[in-house]
Amino acid sequence: MAFIQTKQGKQGPIYKVHYREPQSGKRRCKNFSRMKAAQHFRDNVAKADFLHDTDTVTVAQAADCWLEVCAATGRKGREPVEKSTLKPYRLHVRYINSMIGGLKLNQLDALTCERFKTSLLERFSSRAYARKILTSFKGILSEARTQGWLKSDPCENVRIVLSERAQPRHRAWPSLQEIRAVLKLADERARSPNRQLRQRWSRYRTFLYVAVFSGMRPGEVLGLPWRNVLFDEAALRVDQDLDEDGTIGRPKSRNAYRTIKMPDDVMAMLRQWQDECPESRLDLVFPNWQGRPEKIQNIYRRCWYTIQVAAGLVTEDGAPKYPLKELRHVRASLEIDKQANPKEIQELLGHSSIKITYDVYGHLFRDHEDRRAERANRILQELVSV
Repeated sequence: MAFIQTKQGKQGPIYKVHYREPQSGKRRCKNFSRMKAAQHFRDNVAKADFLHDTDTVTVAQAADCWLEVCAATGRKGREPVEKSTLKPYRLHVRYINSMIGGLKLNQLDALTCERFKTSLLERFSSRAYARKILTSFKGILSEARTQGWLKSDPCENVRIVLSERAQPRHRAWPSLQEIRAVLKLADERARSPNRQLRQRWSRYRTFLYVAVFSGMRPGEVLGLPWRNVLFDEAALRVDQDLDEDGTIGRPKSRNAYRTIKMPDDVMAMLRQWQDECPESRLDLVFPNWQGRPEKIQNIYRRCWYTIQVAAGLVTEDGAPKYPLKELRHVRASLEIDKQANPKEIQELLGHSSIKITYDVYGHLFRDHEDRRAERANRILQELVSV
């Protein structure tokens, strides 16, 4: 049975809790400077979820383990996360470590986790971003339990809920007029009398046309091999992706494997580019001029950002207006305007679930309400006429 022994120290009384560790049965002792803290420890040390300091690690150490597992083997039977996913995870860990990284896991309780949540909300103006960091923290604690460093989850009931009353914010992507301006400028540069400019933009122009008319992710376009350019079918097949570090990997999800029908003019543009394309060991459609995988940063800096500025697609402070990934929404929005259904859009863009499709494009599908009303009236007329 645990008991408290009081001793006089140089700076005041010391309260020593003598106890037997529940798991190993070893006799141990822990010092406290306050009687209340010693009594709380004595009353809870016999609980099954107690861990001694030597049997656990700090939050920072647990976070490092979580990142390693996510990158190397994957958690809970899942595959390792993509490098693009690991990047924000590392940033989340940096914030977590700066706030509570030095705490031992056995020091965490519901109150500590609740205060951590409050600190996140105070530190970040975006409630949604604070929730993402809290989600990563919960993942760290879950992995810690797998490793035996934590017996129960002190953050189980700690949540950040986004308001359902807020006005929904729809993502902005380039308008048809803006895309026309960009493609027209790309056409002009690809026909420039300047040989270097013409050569450079014959590649960038083709890249932009493929990105706009396929709805593919930037990494999917840069990772596209010639074997997946199906000229006879006027289609592109997606079965690989280019990661941010320049390595070829698998697509983002199972649904990202797909075949996309393309306009004949874009396929003709690709056939012409095939004659000019540098030789690539990986048989890439858009390698750099040395035949190696092109870095996405180079496409941003030398192509997408420069042509946006030249076409006047800039913010109030003169910065380029759109990320490159927003190009893929142009094809999707045009398909919806031509009455494509949500399932078709999901398959076109390779969304992992129909929920993602609705979250991004739900406001466009609602534009079809007048058409649904027309169909309802026609159905009524057919039923009444029978």
